[in-house]
Amino acid sequence: MLKAKLLGWRQLAPEVHHFDFEVPDLEKLVFTPGQFVSVVERENGKEITRAYSIASPRDSNRFSLCLNRVSDGLVSPYLFALPIGAELQIHEPLGYFTLRHPGHRSIFVATGTGVAPFRSMLLDYLPRLQPHLTLLFGVRYPEGLLYKDEFEELARQHPNFRFIPTVTRPDRSWTGRRGRVLEHLDEALALTNSEELATIDVYICGLREMVDDVRYELKSRGFDRKQIIYEKYD
Repeated sequence: MLKAKLLGWRQLAPEVHHFDFEVPDLEKLVFTPGQFVSVVERENGKEITRAYSIASPRDSNRFSLCLNRVSDGLVSPYLFALPIGAELQIHEPLGYFTLRHPGHRSIFVATGTGVAPFRSMLLDYLPRLQPHLTLLFGVRYPEGLLYKDEFEELARQHPNFRFIPTVTRPDRSWTGRRGRVLEHLDEALALTNSEELATIDVYICGLREMVDDVRYELKSRGFDRKQIIYEKYD
């Protein structure tokens, strides 16, 4: 068990916050981008834990989380009410939702806060390894495109990174892509021939329905199950 201190937070969208923490007792928090930490809360003497993907690159003893407030949740309201400087308990980072082949071309498919582990991967790997990465990110409303400006800047800085945002319930101001992520899978994959298919890994993170739909579509196109890595948030 580790102690984590809240350094600050910012609102990303209605009911969605980005939290920055440090682990004072460590010089370096060891994790692999894509892993999660479990936050511990105690209620009536009972320990309650919830796992949240780390949303930041490896950076000494610091890490970030991105989560939405669940009104009847057991841990998220506690985090949203936590004062800056307060400490909480976490378990050490765990998880297998990590890049299997950092040198391969990889497609990231996310909805909502499922983009958190991909932010960690992008900020960590793009400056160092120059892999070919694509982020296909779907939300209901334009304001739900978490870290949008940041991803757009990464795409400008790194020609080997493509950012493909899409919105299912756009307002009049939205001029970008519309519809579910499934409708933009062809653009994300950008296959020029069938032989390319075997060289791509696809990572999917979000709610169960989206994850299952994208997995089914990829399998129907000939992707091997080992090429499809996923994590469900419900």
